[in-house]
Amino acid sequence: MKKYFIRTIKITSFLVVFALALLFLQNFVLCHIDHNKLRIDGFYLEDEKSIDVVFTGASELYTGFCPALAYEKFGFTSYPYATASITAGAAITQIKEIERTQDPQLIVIEINPFLYPDDRNDTNEGSIRKYIDPVPLNENKVEYVKSLNTEDEMEYYLPLIKYHSSWSEYPGGVKFLFPLIAQHFRGYTLLKGYKSNTGACEQDNTYLNQKLVNDDSEVKLYEPSERQLRELLQYLNDNEIHNVVFFRAPHLVRQNDYDGFCRSNAAGKIIKEYGFDFINFERDPKTMNYPPEWFYNVQHLNLYGSENFTQYFGEMLVERYGIKPAELTDKQRSRWQEAQEYYHRFYRCCEDKLSKGIEMEINEDLTGIREINKY
Repeated sequence: MKKYFIRTIKITSFLVVFALALLFLQNFVLCHIDHNKLRIDGFYLEDEKSIDVVFTGASELYTGFCPALAYEKFGFTSYPYATASITAGAAITQIKEIERTQDPQLIVIEINPFLYPDDRNDTNEGSIRKYIDPVPLNENKVEYVKSLNTEDEMEYYLPLIKYHSSWSEYPGGVKFLFPLIAQHFRGYTLLKGYKSNTGACEQDNTYLNQKLVNDDSEVKLYEPSERQLRELLQYLNDNEIHNVVFFRAPHLVRQNDYDGFCRSNAAGKIIKEYGFDFINFERDPKTMNYPPEWFYNVQHLNLYGSENFTQYFGEMLVERYGIKPAELTDKQRSRWQEAQEYYHRFYRCCEDKLSKGIEMEINEDLTGIREINKY
């Protein structure tokens, strides 16, 4: 009897160790690691019900609004629950996950995913996986994956099936591997999902910004995108989730972007039809006067643009929507103060590099952390 008991213990121990090893490999090694994974992973490291404002959408969020700076200026906590080129079809899942893990005073949705002229993102596996791969396995993830009607459904639940050969990316892959492991040991992110670039656009005569403030022209949304937007709005109303505001981030608009601007107007009308606020920063006199050197490309604000936009939008969130600082524990407050200081080191690092003629793109990756820690 004793022999069988010992054998059972050994087998059980082996299975536990094997399961833990697989879990580690799936979450830290045999997976696709980039700034999107770090950001989504970091969101789930935040203490429950500790984020006052959660932003959802695509890359305009994490390059345009800086949570640490907003905390310093206004006292509220925030986080960009966002990935590059996120799909419109993921919007309801994002809301469900935010509601499951946080109790924000406000959810702020940037509408870019609904403005594409086709289904380039919703049918692109890369765009889909940037968001859903890092989401922990739960009923919301399962529901979303099933909606994809893919033959590779199991790969979304067990990413190591998809990325089993990603070990070959190492040692180059450590750029994001070590920071991912480090933020788990630390228990929180240093930049709170923020990512920036010090590149700058040049001034020319092709930007239409000054002409758009009073332009209410519309172009109809791509039919599937309009349906997804209406489904999101209906879902919010059906579930009495009314602490939501939609917005369009500022951009440099050229003639070939004009249809997108007009689709934004059309989306805004639909949003208001369902009773939600829509803030169009592509028609705001202040943001449409942002100089080109505050953008690192026509779609994204750079370090200086995000500094100004964070202060402008942050003040609006406080004054118009009554956002108040959360009641944080001493531990949580210490973490946000560290993020605030880290942002300033990040800023000094960028300015120093720029003074030497060096443009930088800084993530919470190994290279970025090494550079920032020098300051």
